[in-house]
Amino acid sequence: MEELERIGRLPGQNLMQRTEVLSIKQTTRRAGLAEYVYSYIKDLLLDGRFDTLETLPVENFAKDLNVSRQPVMDSLKRLALEGFVLIVPQVGCQVRKYSPDEISDFFRLFAEGEALIAELLAERADRSDIAVISSISEQIGELRELKTNPEAIGLQYRHLNRRLHFEMRRASRSIPVAEVVESLGDRSDFFVATSRRPLFADRLKSAHAEHEAIIEAVRSKDPQRARDVMKQHILQIGERLRNKVS
Repeated sequence: MEELERIGRLPGQNLMQRTEVLSIKQTTRRAGLAEYVYSYIKDLLLDGRFDTLETLPVENFAKDLNVSRQPVMDSLKRLALEGFVLIVPQVGCQVRKYSPDEISDFFRLFAEGEALIAELLAERADRSDIAVISSISEQIGELRELKTNPEAIGLQYRHLNRRLHFEMRRASRSIPVAEVVESLGDRSDFFVATSRRPLFADRLKSAHAEHEAIIEAVRSKDPQRARDVMKQHILQIGERLRNKVS
């Protein structure tokens, strides 16, 4: 566990900083009760704590967070609008299930968004941006040497991967594009989590190689190469996921 924690932080970053919520909006639990409850439930979904079509335990959420049902229901309504859950009358709130074709279509869209981010990144990233991105990619590479269970490695990879792509979006210096692609990134993590397969751990070696190729294209100021590698990187995730859920 200590080895996982060591890998999961940037140089000079302590454990408290590492556990901050990673999103373009950088929302923290101090932002208010609504955001706190929403982030708590969403994190559980993205970590794969529930199966598709599983009914979510509203009362347990309220008890665990020491809140009333109202902020929990408000959060679930928001998550329903974002495509993570379904509110079924007389049944409750269930984790939403998607067909293989729907997942495949999504990753085609997501690939285009991340490809644009990579293109902008190659055009606009400075040395400090590249240093941060390279550091995170190096930490991802270190996961290959860990002797622990695939689930733990997969979870750590997901957190590092989110940080890597967050920094890429930030360094693209296009807030509107970054915000849209960030929301798609959440859906991507949701699809992986609900597949109930160790997808991240399975493709760690190839994913790291793809990240390094993107970074090299950025370092070389080659927008087209960065775009092409990133697009294939995302499409391959979608293809592997489709095959696993079919």
